[in-house]
Amino acid sequence: MAIKTTPKPAPPPVKNAKPAAPAVKASAPVAYKPTPEEIAARAFEIYQREGGNEQENWLRAERELIARGRR
Repeated sequence: MAIKTTPKPAPPPVKNAKPAAPAVKASAPVAYKPTPEEIAARAFEIYQREGGNEQENWLRAERELIARGRR
């Protein structure tokens, strides 16, 4: 035999209640990551101005672009 239950009525709304704030998770800022194309372009600029080693120019360009993105 099934037991019949009656649904409970909803509670009355609370007066002067503040709306619930959206759930926002605090997180650290996202680090800027330059694309390989951006790094290559900057490394080429460094090469044109100063010459140098391809790998060193690439790493320098990457560091500069990341530092610029943090500002």
